[in-house]
Amino acid sequence: MSLPEGVTELYNEFFELTQLTVLPKPALGKVVTVTADMSVRDATRLLAQHNILSAPVAKPDAKEDESWLDKYVGTIDAVNLMYWMLDQVDGVPPESVEDLLRQEFTTSPISEVMDADPNTSRFSPFVPLDEERSTMLDVMLLLGKYALHRAYIVHTCGDITNVITQSAVVKFLHEHKERMASTMNRTLKQLGLGQKAPVTVTTDDTFWTAFKLMREKCVSALPVVDDTGVNVGVVSSRDARLMIVRPTRLRFVNQPLSLFNDLHVAPFDVETVCCTLESTLGDVVDRLISTQVHRVFVVDDKKHPVGVVALRDVIACLCKEPKGSAIADYFVERSPA
Repeated sequence: MSLPEGVTELYNEFFELTQLTVLPKPALGKVVTVTADMSVRDATRLLAQHNILSAPVAKPDAKEDESWLDKYVGTIDAVNLMYWMLDQVDGVPPESVEDLLRQEFTTSPISEVMDADPNTSRFSPFVPLDEERSTMLDVMLLLGKYALHRAYIVHTCGDITNVITQSAVVKFLHEHKERMASTMNRTLKQLGLGQKAPVTVTTDDTFWTAFKLMREKCVSALPVVDDTGVNVGVVSSRDARLMIVRPTRLRFVNQPLSLFNDLHVAPFDVETVCCTLESTLGDVVDRLISTQVHRVFVVDDKKHPVGVVALRDVIACLCKEPKGSAIADYFVERSPA
């Protein structure tokens, strides 16, 4: 459901006047990068060390003073790694999966993962935004309507200066909720959010079954339900990173998700972050921020999942692409978030 024209125009005006300098800078003062010749294992450990799920990939011989246009060949993230892992074990006997993946993680360079997944090619999804000319509206359109998980901010003739995530944008929206009170006080049902039934897996399904389903449905997480259909957890692409960082966990890949419990960001013995269709958008934003999760599952009165509201949904709800926008020129086809 679209917001009234006057409301979106008001929000767009605020976002267009907001410079990107209001968003937090990288914790280390610079963006963490990996090189194309780095092994999957080492690159993933670097991501884990800095608690990030993605990084731009530089040419092995890139010079420090090169501009971003000459230095970078794309990006790598947990979803790319998840898909690559699935390809490595396609048709492999279950008893051989762990040993094969251990070897591939150690010897395969990140460039191999990128070559296997066209979504890591330059500008898809590596879409740069000029730090001086771009605004919050540009970022929100990329991360909302166009479903990118992050936006890269660059100097015109320099390097990448920042990486803006969906979480950072929703935190900004949370800080300015009062400006959008008329929308934040509306329920999900009124806004038409969280009403598409999510694909689920059960505690008896395996890790690989869940990952294959995520790939097939082009989603990065699935709710896990018990035999009564009650939401008891979540399996996500973040688990791919956890497995590579600690290869001993690979023995769980063909075990039921109930035995894979300790790998989850939201363990089965901890209540999953949920809401109902009568929850307001403001309530959902509060929960996303307080729990630091990427999605809130919508459940009915029996705690059965009936929908999901992700960070991307919140962002897309509050902005509208202006007529004549050139952002769409970056894209030929995008998968759902």
